[in-house]
Parts: sequence; C-alpha cells; structure tokens
Amino acid sequence: MSLVQSKSTPGRINFWPFFAFATGALFFYYSKNQPLLCEAPVSSDIDLEEEVSGSYKSLFGYPTFKYLNSWFSDHGISILGDPGKGLLRYDDFSMIAREPRQEYTIGASAGDWDADGYSVPNSLAWASWGVVDGHRGPYTADIVKDLLCNYIIAELLLQAGIDPHSPYRDSRFVFQDRSVQNIVQAIGDAFTRLDNDLLKKAARAITGSRPLQASMQDIAPAESGCSAVLATYDARSQHLFVANVGNCRAVLGHRNAQGTWEASQLSVDHTCQNKDEVAKLRAEHPGEADMINDGQVLGNRVTRAFGDLRWKLSAKIQSIAYTRLFGHPLLPSFLSPPYINAKPSISTTKINPSDEDFVIIASDGLWERMTNEQAVRLVSLWLTTNDPSKAPENDRVTGLLDLELEDTNDNTQRADKTSFREKLQQGLLVLKPEDLPARGREYKELVKHGEENNWLVKDDNAATHLARNALGGADEDIFCALVGASVVYPMSRLRDDISIQVIFFGYGDSKNSDLKITNNDPNLSDTLDLV
Repeated sequence: MSLVQSKSTPGRINFWPFFAFATGALFFYYSKNQPLLCEAPVSSDIDLEEEVSGSYKSLFGYPTFKYLNSWFSDHGISILGDPGKGLLRYDDFSMIAREPRQEYTIGASAGDWDADGYSVPNSLAWASWGVVDGHRGPYTADIVKDLLCNYIIAELLLQAGIDPHSPYRDSRFVFQDRSVQNIVQAIGDAFTRLDNDLLKKAARAITGSRPLQASMQDIAPAESGCSAVLATYDARSQHLFVANVGNCRAVLGHRNAQGTWEASQLSVDHTCQNKDEVAKLRAEHPGEADMINDGQVLGNRVTRAFGDLRWKLSAKIQSIAYTRLFGHPLLPSFLSPPYINAKPSISTTKINPSDEDFVIIASDGLWERMTNEQAVRLVSLWLTTNDPSKAPENDRVTGLLDLELEDTNDNTQRADKTSFREKLQQGLLVLKPEDLPARGREYKELVKHGEENNWLVKDDNAATHLARNALGGADEDIFCALVGASVVYPMSRLRDDISIQVIFFGYGDSKNSDLKITNNDPNLSDTLDLV
C-alpha cells in the first residue's frame, strides 16, 4: 500500500511515496535534534506535549531575575550637573513596554559666557528636562521630543528681536534679562505654535495635490498624538518653569519646617478625571451630552495633547482625508471641533538650592502605579543611602556638557546589545515553570499597584529606583513578570511604558552660588493656565 495515493503512468516508476517518506524522516530527525523557532535550545526537562501552547514562555522558559535585573538597570543614566549653579545631577530612566517606541525623555542645556565672550566650561545658564508620551503611533512624540526646546528658544529670541534663523544667534542668552511672565509666554506660545505647525502641514497635505505617499508622511506627525511635560530651570533667576499637556506629571519634593518631605504637584492632569477640565469642555461645547463618555473625550483619554488631528481639524478637511488618503471616518458626535488642544498649563516655582529639593518628572506609566506622596517618600528613602552630589558607582554617567549631544533614549548604549535569545544560546540559565514560586493570592491588584511593604533601595540611580519599586520592588516574582513581559512578549500590555527623571538641586560642596540672581520673584508654584 502506497504512502501517498497518486495516479501512476504505466511503465513509469512513481517516486512520490519515497519522496514523501524521506521528507517526513528528515523533518522528524531535525525536530528531535535541532532547536525550534529560534537558535536557543529547548530545555530537555520540559515536556512539550503537556504544554498548553507553543508559546515563547513554554518553549524557552523564563528569563532569570539575575538577567532581568541587569537588563533593567542598564536603562538608567545619570547626568552630572553644576553645583555652583545649584544643580547637582539628574537621573533618567526609560523603558518601553512594546514596539514601536512612543515614549521619550528630553535633556537639554546651555552654558554661559564670560565678559570677553568666551564659553565658560561646565557653566549652566539654563537646563530643560521632560517626558513625551505618545499614543496611537510614534510619529508625534518623535517630532515633539526633538523640536519642543527649539521652539521655546525661537520664541525667546523673537521676544528679544533676534531672528531665530540668524547664524549669530546663541541660545545661551535667551533667558537673560527676561521676566518670569516673558518666559511663561514664550513657553506657552512654543507649545501651541509647534502643534499648529503640525496641523497646518497635515491640512496642506490633505487638501494639496502631492503624491499619496508624500502626503501621508506629512500627515503622520499630526494624526498620532502625545502628552508632554517640560521643566526648564533658569539658573540666573533660580526659577523652575513646568509646562504640560496631557497626563505626564511633574512633582516637587521639598521639606517642610519640621523637616518632613512633602509632595507638591507642579503640573496639571489634563484628563476627564480633572473636574476643571470637564467643566471647561462643557462650557466650550454646550449641549453635547455625548462628548464625554467613559472618562474620555470622544474616545481620547486626554483633554489636551499634541497632534490628534481627528479631534481638531474640521469635518470638511477630514472628509477629504477619508476619501483621498484612506483616512478615518469622523468621530461619533463630532459637532464643534476642536475638542482638545495643546495649550499648556504652566507653573513657576522659585528654587532655593540650599533646601536641596528634587523634582520627579514621569509618564503615566509611573503615576498609575503610585501616588505623588509615595514617589516623594521613595526618593527621600533613596537619599538616606545615596548622595546625589556624587556620581553613582554602577550606573552609566555623563557630564553636563555632554547633555546636548546625549541621546538618553539610545537603548543600544544603555542596555546590553545581546538579545535574550542570544543570551540563552550562550548558556544563560532559565527558570522552568515548575521552578517558579507558587502564589496563593490574586495578582490583579499587585500587578496594577506596587505594595509599600515591598519597597527597597537597590539602585544607585534614583529614577531606576522609582521604576523598580513601581514594578514589584522586593517581590521578585512580580518584578520578573512585569519587566520580563518586555523581553519575552514584545506586545505585552501587562504594563505601560515608563519614563522617569529625577532632578536634584543643591550646591553640594560648593556652599554658595556663584550666580548673580537677577529676578527674585517670591511667588512659589504660581500656576498659570494658558487657555
């Protein structure tokens, strides 16, 4: 009886049964002696027939805590500041949960000039830090993180009557002799101008006659969206300006008269959980009862953001995009756009470096896992065993003068370039399912919120320290599950992207500032809303 039923021609030999048998034998041999699906060997202790599915976890085991801890720590970086100007250092941590990357941190600074017009080494005139958190695609966040600081500089140069495109301009002068109100206005104008430029470019692409591919490329940065928070420190006046749109957040940690650390939020959450934002929307769009539903504005989680043209451009332009460029249909109940905008909330805070305060800037990936007070307590706990005036021993460190060239989102430098599969191939031990500890409690709340009794101080980097405690802390089981999700399952939604910066103010060993203070506005955390 033939293995393969086929019609044979009289007088000719039918080779198909032998070919099928040989193919099956080869497949059987290689399936028993070669790795499946990737280069890494399958653990001989795992019975594949008893596994529910051929998942990555089932075939290759779990990454060990030792590997995940090293991989996690490699995402932190410390930037040394200028203590003479009141800035000790800032720590940075950024780890995505899935591809493509939609979240970034921002670091920018400018030096100072001496009386003869020469650049002064290690001199800080101003510095900016920030987090950009994208949604519905990476394109808006990628543009905003590159251009936002430049737009602020351009606005300040325009205020001074200087052409931003002049070859003789210098960003080091932009904050000099500027009032607090001038700087606040420039920051607000920069946010709205950048967003308007993205929308105008998209509208021209939609209504123009350029080729389809070119038009869609111009639309992409406005079609997706992003939240952003930016903190700018003017070392001359010792003012900290915090501007934000969306749900990224900045929090100040400072000691009260009794020496207890307190948390003060310097940004405004632009979500429907903010009653002021809801009231503003209701006033701007009267009679639209369906505008806010399930805590969202026509399906958008934030009430202010860059991009998101579907909530901003007119119905006429969007209808052209729908018919000509494979665009989206109009949102339900789309009656009176724009529904969201990029007008930032801005706070000004007078910083006294002698108080040694700190500021935490982070995406909602951190704030959905801990409160402002918890974050400040965690950093204060970290300060009991770490000195922010000194470089950490184990983390990647760079100097302030490298900041303008430093890409703090370059994971090829931050993290080990060796992939997880290559690590396995090199003999890295993996945990089999039966080796994992048994849990007799519900995971849901533990995965969503870190437990304070699991807090620990393990990292030299304060931002990494916050991220670790948000993702399980001393509970290695939860930590491996949440961090390992990014390694084993690149599309996992167990957690959100997390980006954190911690800025430490102080003079360190330099007891007094060498700056001449030009603006001593006594107002502390005076919040302005440019609406």
